[in-house]
Amino acid sequence: MAVDLPADLLPLHVAALRADRAMTTAREQGGDVDAAREAYVQAALALRAHPVWEQARQAGEYHKLWQASIDAAREALDSELAAA
Repeated sequence: MAVDLPADLLPLHVAALRADRAMTTAREQGGDVDAAREAYVQAALALRAHPVWEQARQAGEYHKLWQASIDAAREALDSELAAA
């Protein structure tokens, strides 16, 4: 069963995932982890602020929505990286 994701959710989740990956890279390569962590926190907060999460929580669909959103974000980011 496919979950309908709001069009404005994917860019937020992609940004959070991209920031998470950048934070991991910074840690592994001795980069500026504090700056990467701050960017991740800002992206995660923007993602979390989307009203769809509360709606999904109230409907008992939070987990399904989260999984669908993260899967779509991973696919989008991986496709973007493969095209580069």
